[in-house]
Amino acid sequence: MFLKLHDILQQSSFFTNIPSKKDEKWRFSSLHNFLEKSYQTTSSHTDETFFTPTDRYWVYIKDGQLLKQVLPSTVHLRRHPIAYEVSNNPFACLASNKAPSPLELICYEDVEFGLYFENSKSSFINSHISIILKDHVSANIYMCYEGGEKSFISHASHIKLHPFSTLHLIQTQDLESDAVLITQNNHHLEEESCLKSFLLMRGGEYLHNFVHTDLHFKSEADISSLLISRRNEKHIFSCDIEHLADGTKSRVLSKQVAKEMSTCVFDANTIIHAKTKLCEARQASRALLLDDTAQIHSKPHLEIYSDDLKASHGSTIGQLDIEAIGYLVSRGISEEIAKKILITAFVNEPIEGIDEIHFKERVLKTLGEDDE
Repeated sequence: MFLKLHDILQQSSFFTNIPSKKDEKWRFSSLHNFLEKSYQTTSSHTDETFFTPTDRYWVYIKDGQLLKQVLPSTVHLRRHPIAYEVSNNPFACLASNKAPSPLELICYEDVEFGLYFENSKSSFINSHISIILKDHVSANIYMCYEGGEKSFISHASHIKLHPFSTLHLIQTQDLESDAVLITQNNHHLEEESCLKSFLLMRGGEYLHNFVHTDLHFKSEADISSLLISRRNEKHIFSCDIEHLADGTKSRVLSKQVAKEMSTCVFDANTIIHAKTKLCEARQASRALLLDDTAQIHSKPHLEIYSDDLKASHGSTIGQLDIEAIGYLVSRGISEEIAKKILITAFVNEPIEGIDEIHFKERVLKTLGEDDE
């Protein structure tokens, strides 16, 4: 059965309201344009699914529901919703409470695995996953979001790192061109834990990714993102980080490539609370406009209530270097290839930070499917 999005939301006791266009975190939002569109409230899982993972360990989730999984005995999987308030993303609250199968993964030893989210056509889809790393555990996790043709997808992730644990997290959002995806990622880092995260946003009519990270004693977060938009797509990356204790470190790097009347938005806020010492915070946004019809909006922001720290932030927006193109052409390279070389060089920085070679290869393969 198909229902309008507005009616689906009204039926949920967990949903509060559509954010106002004047809201700080939603000022570039297109959500109001989708209220009158119709979506299926449930999706069938009876169709044969051809899923062939290359990982040794993996979890396959379709429309928010667990279908298949292969995990070691040291990773405990259970259905256990964790409700939490998210003031700047009401959809995350809806996802965390109303998902068909809210999942919790608890890692007791070092592990590497893939999480694959497939989304059906013309559906309203909720999903939620919680990942917990116990003390001294190191994990490499690859999360992939695909499909979603003409669908509205709300996803919430909650990640908790216990003391001295380390997580390398790679996410690729490679959706159909008319999909809508709103994701909320909550990160809680305890004493001397470390998070290194990379996010690729590509495809989708409207992608809005929220990140909220709280840092405790000597914990570190390195968060990078790459937004590639075209053909009227709108991609928004919002990142809030709170330094709550001494010796915490954060680095946020976002790169955006926009063309063909598309829009990319970078909105970051790092708060260094009072009475903290020896904190370090860095923010950087770098954007590349490939034609005059595209738009880039960038807002790096720091709130500092302590004197004993190191902090920096900055933003640059530009176009391809005409002189560099001319130099490559003078060496016998065609103008089209020269542009691709420069674009590749631009997006390479956050990708080079991926330590896992096979994860890096997947990201490069996804980018290789783009026409430029």
